[in-house]
Amino acid sequence: MSSRAKNTERSFQERKEAYVGLLEAYHQAAIAHTGNQEAAAKNFAYWQLRCEIVGPRAVRDAIKEIVLTNDDRKKRSLAHEELKSSTRRDLTIASN
Repeated sequence: MSSRAKNTERSFQERKEAYVGLLEAYHQAAIAHTGNQEAAAKNFAYWQLRCEIVGPRAVRDAIKEIVLTNDDRKKRSLAHEELKSSTRRDLTIASN
C-alpha cells in the first residue's frame, strides 16, 4: 500500500509540474517580444512534450488545439476551456 501511495503521489506531482510549466511557458510565449519569441516557443515545446509524456489523451488533445487555434480567437477560447477542464479532471480538482 505504501508503494502504491508513493507512486500515485509521484505521478500527481509530475503531471502538476508539467501542467504548471506548460502554462508558464504559454504565458511567456504570449508576452514575448520579437527577440525572445524563438526562445519562448522552444520553452513551450519543451513543456508540451513533458505533458505529452505524463498527461492523458484529453490533455494532449487540448494542448494540440491551443497550438492549432493561434489565429482563431473563438476556437482558441474553446481550446482554453477544454485545457482547463481536462487538466482539472486529470488532477481531480473540483470544477466549481
